[in-house]
Amino acid sequence: MKYLIFICLFLSFISCNKSNEWTEKERQDFKIKCSKTIYFKPDPISFTGFEFDEIDSVKVVEKNDSKKVNTFFFHADKENNLNRIEDKIYWAHIENNLNVNHSYEFYLGKDKPYILDNMEMIMWAQYTSNGEGWGCEMGKFTIDNKKFEHIGNINFTKRGFKEKWE
Repeated sequence: MKYLIFICLFLSFISCNKSNEWTEKERQDFKIKCSKTIYFKPDPISFTGFEFDEIDSVKVVEKNDSKKVNTFFFHADKENNLNRIEDKIYWAHIENNLNVNHSYEFYLGKDKPYILDNMEMIMWAQYTSNGEGWGCEMGKFTIDNKKFEHIGNINFTKRGFKEKWE
């Protein structure tokens, strides 16, 4: 028992040391590298206020300078979304990498497309019990010209939808 307490105290002490903190140079180097990242995987994407059949099959048109460069589809998995039906919040996974320099038209239901644009990769703090950490996430973007900053996931909210608490 005495050894167990000693081991726990020792592990606690070494896990709290400052050797896992980044230097200012490491942070700046990572920030520069992150800002140069072009491709990212937007996983997952959420949809709020839609009926499931509106997001069951989503068409996405990728554009570069208003010129169509790609079209792809993805599907929301109904089995993984059964517990959110009453809230009208659904999640889907996209296998395609997206390019921060392009814009994307998401065709959801019969509405006009939702435009994802003006994307930027940002350095995102990811602290753990072992110390400081940083990630590179697409965390600045616009949807239909509405600006989102420091948002971890892309969320499309149906036009005109009001949350229960609004």
